[in-house]
Amino acid sequence: MKKIKSKVFAGLAFLFVVIILLSVLGIVFINQLANASKGTLADNYRSVEYTMKMLKSLDRIYDYRLHYPAQDKENISNEINGKNYNAEKNNFLNSFIAEKNNVTETGEKELVDELNNNYSNFISIIEQQEDNNSFVNLRNSYFISRQSIVDIYNINMAAIQRINIKIGETAHRVSFWMIIIAALSVLITLFFIIRYPGSIVDPILELTDKIKAISKGNYDQQLNFTSKDELGDLASAFNFMAGRLKEYDESNLDKLLIEKKRLDATIENLEDAVFILDEDKKFLLANRGALNLTGLRSKDISGKYAPDVAVNNDLLRELIKGLLKTGDNDKKEEEKPIKIIQNKKEYYYSREIIEIKTTPSGTDLERIIGYILLLKNITLFEERDVAKTNLIATVSHELKTPISSINLSLKLLEDDRIGSLNEEQKNLIISMRQQSVRLSKMVNELLDFSQTETGNIKLKISRVRPEDIIDLSVTAIMMLLSEKKIQLNLNVADNLPDVKADLEKTVWVLVNLITNAMRFTPENGFINLDANIDKEFIKFSVKDEGPGISKEDQDKIFKRFVQVGNKNKGTGLGLAISKEFVQAQGGKIAVESEPGKGSMFSFYLPASFS
Repeated sequence: MKKIKSKVFAGLAFLFVVIILLSVLGIVFINQLANASKGTLADNYRSVEYTMKMLKSLDRIYDYRLHYPAQDKENISNEINGKNYNAEKNNFLNSFIAEKNNVTETGEKELVDELNNNYSNFISIIEQQEDNNSFVNLRNSYFISRQSIVDIYNINMAAIQRINIKIGETAHRVSFWMIIIAALSVLITLFFIIRYPGSIVDPILELTDKIKAISKGNYDQQLNFTSKDELGDLASAFNFMAGRLKEYDESNLDKLLIEKKRLDATIENLEDAVFILDEDKKFLLANRGALNLTGLRSKDISGKYAPDVAVNNDLLRELIKGLLKTGDNDKKEEEKPIKIIQNKKEYYYSREIIEIKTTPSGTDLERIIGYILLLKNITLFEERDVAKTNLIATVSHELKTPISSINLSLKLLEDDRIGSLNEEQKNLIISMRQQSVRLSKMVNELLDFSQTETGNIKLKISRVRPEDIIDLSVTAIMMLLSEKKIQLNLNVADNLPDVKADLEKTVWVLVNLITNAMRFTPENGFINLDANIDKEFIKFSVKDEGPGISKEDQDKIFKRFVQVGNKNKGTGLGLAISKEFVQAQGGKIAVESEPGKGSMFSFYLPASFS
């Protein structure tokens, strides 16, 4: 069976063979050119050089003879025996011997022998120093010798020209075949590059498209390519898998439809109002309770974008407010119930938005695929809460009278005009006084709480100096600070603007925060009270050296009747009432704390810059 690995190897081997083939052919053709020009061509050039030297020497020897008349035999003899004459004879002889040893062409040896004879005859004529008739012989001998040299020159030049022609023909032939081979190699390689990768990549791309289609629920997918390699096996396995998935999908479709109908029926008959939306915030389903509350019809909202539907429906616009918020900054404070009047009766509903999330296969990231908007009817609980608030207000108000009587009685008992008390009795009265004060504080907090519960907080908003708030608060708790030996450090910024606040209730909030800090600050400890500008607010902060508050407790300490730390003190209403007082004045309250590093409570009130 042919494998993909074998295909890849074959492709690389093919390219390797092409490279080797071009390299070998290049070497062969270069050697042909070298063989066509080496050896004889160099010898011919040397023969030409030798003939040129022999001609030069022959001409000079002949010139020497012409310069001296035949009758001046003494001068001729002296010149003939001179250095120049002998030097030229030696030069000619050396060149002749070199040429005789460099014979390469057919007939060249005969020409060399002929030159030898003619040159010997020429020299003998010169050296015989005959009469005037010898000049004619000398001249004839000179031209004969010269012609012999020219014949040797011509035969070698003809050979050079013949070799050059041969080299040119060889070069043209080499170029022709190199061009043909290069063109064929390029064409074959291009064909290989275009077709071969596609035979591997195209099936993979087709497989990717089919897998994407299956992931969207389209199971009618088949791979059409067939080959006897790994890709063929993959295609067979994929086609089998797609077929099984289609069978599974068809076999479970009826079950899914039944389950959907069951789920729709369950949601339809819930007493709570339920809206179901997709990830794009488009309506998928609304039960009868939701439609009755909003006055909408199912066909009017199905598949529509929730904010578009809410444009003409005030109740729906209020319901989807939380749905349109995104991000961590959208963490809502405790929502107030939504009041709806039906048939001249008030009904209360709590809203809850549930995100439907899923984790797609192959990833670790959750993805939102829809939302459930749930409205729970809490009218009964709201009515009970109102009854509880009224009961607390009534009981607290009724308790004030007996507490006042107890305080009056304690004051009378402390008066010496009624009678003297022993030490033990005085201690009992002191204990009763402390418990009476504690009870009075609890009753006052319950009254304030009932006031905030009913929403009937009576505020006297005016421009107040932050320094006045701090002075009144510090004066109120100065005795307690002295008793616990706690030092209060003030850090108030200069030239603070006034705040828009109710002086009495703001002082109550600050005193409550300082009192709480004292509760968790050890003896001889420190409490820091700061006041400074924070954008458009004045920020009041109280920081203690207590044990700190965990992150979990920080999320609930502003709720009613919740206590953290030492749970044997207080009612758990102080911070809840403080929050209501601050928010009623347009401010906000917060806490920053870390276990073991103390806590800092801060509240912000709007500054009055004008």
